[in-house]
Amino acid sequence: MFTVGFDLDMTLVDTSERILRAGLRAFEEFGASVDRAQVVPFLGVPMADVAEALVPGIDTEAYMRAYRLHYDHDDATAVPVMPGARELLDHIHVTGGTAVVVSAKQHAAAERALVDAGLADRVDTVWGDLFAARKGEALQDIDDLVAYVGDHVEDAKAAAAGGCPFIGVTTGVFVEAELRAAGAVLAVRDLREIIDWLDAAPRPAVL
Repeated sequence: MFTVGFDLDMTLVDTSERILRAGLRAFEEFGASVDRAQVVPFLGVPMADVAEALVPGIDTEAYMRAYRLHYDHDDATAVPVMPGARELLDHIHVTGGTAVVVSAKQHAAAERALVDAGLADRVDTVWGDLFAARKGEALQDIDDLVAYVGDHVEDAKAAAAGGCPFIGVTTGVFVEAELRAAGAVLAVRDLREIIDWLDAAPRPAVL
């Protein structure tokens, strides 16, 4: 038995357009002049932190209420599956493993994104509301974890805290060199590229 951990946004699914639309609509409610180009570099960072960084002093609790309202009521924006996600998740299960998601996205929103993308039945467990090293707190509870896969350099901190290798995905805002510099043992564009690495990875001892 083994487990592979995954970030969600820009790793398994692409909710960037849904995030951008909800975030910009919420900024409009506060009269803040924020455009897409300013938000894009922050994709993968909790939206409360994004709001504070772009509009210092903003009421982040009120902003997040507005953001979540817009996000939760967006039924028109598709949630595409990232390249190779279905194939990798299927391979994990066929070879006796499990797949878990540890995401900065709010728990309910993370579960909804998986449903909307058609991946809910391929993921065994979901943890939400965790970012960077805090993801490692959840990963530490997994005895058979062989890797954590993510698109953000902060995901390297999650893997380190969880005591497992970090595999970077270049479908987010970070390129291969940046992910490797952060500690990635492998950096891929298509998740199918992880299959050979995973098949060769040592399996945790069964006690």
